[in-house]
Amino acid sequence: MKLYLYNTLTRQKEEFVPLVPGKVGMYSCWPTVYRDPSIGNYRAAFVADLIRNTLKFLWYEVNAVMNITDVGHLVSDSDEGEDKLEKWAKREWISAWDVAKKYENVFIEGMKKLNIDTFDVMPRATEHIKEQIDLIKTLEEKWYTYTVDWDGIYMDTSKVDDYGKLMWPNYKKRLEELNAGERIDMKGKKNPTDFALWKFSPIGEKRQMEWESPRWIGFPGWHIECSAMSSKYLGEQFDIHHGWADHITIHHPNEIAQSECAFCKKPWVKYRIHNEFLQVDWGKMWKSLGNAYTLEDIEKKWFSILDLRYFYFMAQYGNFQNFTWDWLETAKNSRKSLIKKLAWKYVSVEKNQIENYEFYKKIKESICDNINTPKLFAEINSWLKENVDWLYQVMSYLEDNFLKLNLFKREASVEIPTEISDLADQRLQAKQDKNYALADELRNKITDLWWNVKDSKDWYEIEKI
Repeated sequence: MKLYLYNTLTRQKEEFVPLVPGKVGMYSCWPTVYRDPSIGNYRAAFVADLIRNTLKFLWYEVNAVMNITDVGHLVSDSDEGEDKLEKWAKREWISAWDVAKKYENVFIEGMKKLNIDTFDVMPRATEHIKEQIDLIKTLEEKWYTYTVDWDGIYMDTSKVDDYGKLMWPNYKKRLEELNAGERIDMKGKKNPTDFALWKFSPIGEKRQMEWESPRWIGFPGWHIECSAMSSKYLGEQFDIHHGWADHITIHHPNEIAQSECAFCKKPWVKYRIHNEFLQVDWGKMWKSLGNAYTLEDIEKKWFSILDLRYFYFMAQYGNFQNFTWDWLETAKNSRKSLIKKLAWKYVSVEKNQIENYEFYKKIKESICDNINTPKLFAEINSWLKENVDWLYQVMSYLEDNFLKLNLFKREASVEIPTEISDLADQRLQAKQDKNYALADELRNKITDLWWNVKDSKDWYEIEKI
């Protein structure tokens, strides 16, 4: 069965044919580690994992790279303003380096909670400055750059015939309107779409993150890191580049321009895959509105983080998804229903034992249709009305290799630690004393230790999360 993916570069669903048969090079553009990631941010990590799991499920050998942006991302996409890490460092009274390390660890821990494996390579931008400088030198030697005094080295997009092609349709008309119609302060740039490859440190100012270069002490522009790191680990041409939909207009066109000019390979990446945003009550997720929920917020509401993973499956990755607590409750109940239906009927199987079952074929058909996860779960719930052994074989294989929702209670025989049962007893007493604040605090302690307490009328049940 052939895999079809929506390619933003061509604006159509295409049969996936890797550059090297049986092998896939994949790059995912994210995260910038300067603050607590929201559940919207984690949707991008989930989609990256979804793509990778799809490829592995279909027996491709995958080399998956996800970058860590720990420098060079200014608060403005127009190469202006303060570096996000340095700005956040001032707020937290720690160094920019400590900010990056702190929130990288937060991000990785969140991935673990969502059952997202770390990627084969997770390179940090700060550890690949040489590669970025070398790539800029290549572009300079090919006459694609110019220098803005006391500011930085810029890419001259007027020399790129197809700059902006990712913005289809009518991207050339759009660029003409931008160049002719907008009155903006160019600040030394030749064209509105030109972008910084290397920013100079201001004279007399010592930045926390800056490096020597052949031109001047400074730091890399945001876009150059992805081209430098992806080419180091995947080569100068590879199969899949994944990222946010809002990168279609600036970040990814800039990556394409600098990479195709430097490497002389078109297309630089064969398939461009983008995930849409997670919204809240059909509005934008904003920290200032208090709706940029984190994984901690999910746990405080007594949901399992895997309920959130199930929620992400409920919408196709390329569509907007709307988050509400009611929808998360629906995901929780749906996951609980699946667990109840599957009970302890886990069966360890190999692919060749199940690939002739019609249920497996339907599952594969949904996955191969641009990773249509709503269709996938409709098939699952339809087939689970049956009660036959081979159905549990297929579900066991799907759970291990794709879903990763902890649907089978294989840990039922796990002994409950004394620490957990003592906390649960204390919580029961607190409830009986009507000390609900203490009861909530004890429940959170239990959850933090990866257990869940469920109340009944006069008692409780404890289960592993």
